[in-house]
Parts: sequence; structure tokens; C-alpha cells
Amino acid sequence: MHLVLTIVQSEDAEPVTRALINANYRVTRMNTAGGFFRKRNVTLLVGCEEPQIDDVLRLIKENCRQRSEANPIDAGMPMYGATVFVLEANRFTRV
Repeated sequence: MHLVLTIVQSEDAEPVTRALINANYRVTRMNTAGGFFRKRNVTLLVGCEEPQIDDVLRLIKENCRQRSEANPIDAGMPMYGATVFVLEANRFTRV
């Protein structure tokens, strides 16, 4: 079992969440804020098996967009559509 932790900008949260739910993935959505720019974003948590990871990543990529607005170059922070972490879950339990 894996945990796909995805940080998307708030404008992309609804289409990404909808696409994942329509594909029968369970999604936990948390409103969060970035630490450096203090921009609103959403953190999505999706539990899935190894063979489903590529499908989850595809749905995320298809439903969020990379931003074109300028970012301070010296800050080293490009405006990606999403930041995704795929973590191994040693244990998964539904209570």
C-alpha cells in the first residue's frame, strides 16, 4: 500500500479531486497554505496499491496546470502544477 500525498493550488483542487473520485479512488482533502509565499493550496491524500500509482499520477497531471505567472527567480520556486510525494505505507487500517 502507498500514500500519494499531493499539494495542488486551490484553483486545481476541485478538478483533481473530482477526477480521482470518479476513478473510484478515496481522497482526503485538506486546505493548507504554503510556507514561503503563503499561497492557498490543497493537500490531497490518496491510498492506493502499487499498480494504481501511475493512474493516480496521470489523473493529477491531467487535471492541474503549471502556472505561467512570474515567480522570483532568486527564490528558486517555479510554479509547478502539483507537488507529489509517493510514500510507502507500512500499515493501512480502516476503523
